[in-house]
Amino acid sequence: MALWSSISIGGVPILSFLEKRQIPYEKATLENIHKEVINCAYEVIKLKGYTSWAIGYSVANLARSILRDQRRIHPVSVLAKGFHDIDGGDVFLSLPAQLGRGGVLGVINVPITDEEAEQLRLRPFLKSKPSLVSNCIILLSSVGFHINSVDSVSNF
Repeated sequence: MALWSSISIGGVPILSFLEKRQIPYEKATLENIHKEVINCAYEVIKLKGYTSWAIGYSVANLARSILRDQRRIHPVSVLAKGFHDIDGGDVFLSLPAQLGRGGVLGVINVPITDEEAEQLRLRPFLKSKPSLVSNCIILLSSVGFHINSVDSVSNF
């Protein structure tokens, strides 16, 4: 599910940009764009045979933020307890989170529209596999770094 209300280009919310420029769009068009973005990785694999450079670059950025205690914001899979009335189960969502030496230091509670909140509540959530950042944190813990856990979404 894409949160179109929070997507921006160059700091400008995309839906506001389209409306101000009087560029017509339909929900079906936005859904097609979302599907194309998801399938983009498969297209890269089909053409190149792999995507290891992008994966390596992403892991290096996450590791750099954690090891250097940079406290940078990264979109990572985190426990979504407290995010727009999600209060039970092991629900993980990709949300902007601040990473540092202590692991996930905070999660930004992204504002969403009422319609997006309703769509979110209607989605069937399954227990998620550990995320890339979770695996990095486990790895760092195994070599002696102290990792704080975050069990709820909070503003910072």
